[in-house]
Amino acid sequence: MNQIVLSDRAAADLAQIDRLEQLQIVGEFSRLRRETLRIGRDGIGEIHKGHRTLYRSRFKEYRIYFEKKDDQLLVHHLLHSNTLRDFFVRSNLDVQNDDQFEESAKFWKFLEQRAPKVRTDEPP
Repeated sequence: MNQIVLSDRAAADLAQIDRLEQLQIVGEFSRLRRETLRIGRDGIGEIHKGHRTLYRSRFKEYRIYFEKKDDQLLVHHLLHSNTLRDFFVRSNLDVQNDDQFEESAKFWKFLEQRAPKVRTDEPP
């Protein structure tokens, strides 16, 4: 069995969530601990940051980012989906705070690709 270890950041993220959801998320940690990590199944994904492999588990509207080290699951981030921090982690952006995102070319490319197409010609 794997031991669950929360980073300081993940513990702070968890503390921001109401108690009932905290208990549900801790239950999800227990499920991850018992099960084999099956990439692409059960909402578990895999991302690479440098030489490390992080796993992402989806639980309700949260994303749990963790890595497997020996007999431990080290939880690095517990993020609400569709936030800038979640985007940074998924995009392998090394951004420590929200002010740094404007310096990332990947962030601007992401926004430009999703910008609505504006029609420049006028209808007849």
